[in-house]
Amino acid sequence: MKRIPLLPFLLGVLSPVPLVIMAFIMMFYSPQTALPILLPSFVGYAGIILSFIGGINWILSMQKPVILLENETDIIDKKRLLIAVVPCLFGELAIILTANHKWSTALLLLIVGFATTLFLERNAYLPTEQPTGYRSMRWLTTMVIQLCLIGAFIFRAPW
Repeated sequence: MKRIPLLPFLLGVLSPVPLVIMAFIMMFYSPQTALPILLPSFVGYAGIILSFIGGINWILSMQKPVILLENETDIIDKKRLLIAVVPCLFGELAIILTANHKWSTALLLLIVGFATTLFLERNAYLPTEQPTGYRSMRWLTTMVIQLCLIGAFIFRAPW
């Protein structure tokens, strides 16, 4: 498959920057500021990124597998569609939990959602079915996002 064009690659790699900035701000502001203002924005943005990853998987799931027997195609298609929909559900549930002041649960759900999505993506696609560089970009962005989520969970999630 072709390489990722430069602009989508840069947008993908730079997508965690707002989370990194919010995570650093939350570490230095008082909890009275971080919880009511920054944490909902933080969770919302992370939920949007997770949903966007689901959208990317939706597009990839519409492509037929490269080397599979006909009877395996339906199983693979269902798995890929599941990978496309589940991240959106994780993101939406995290936003709902945040609206109900369940910040710790929302952060944990996002941590699990990003890790699960990355794991399932790696097992559902052959490397040749994704653009060159996509897996590396996804691994890098997921690790940065995970560090931000774990940092927010440890330092600012109310227990």
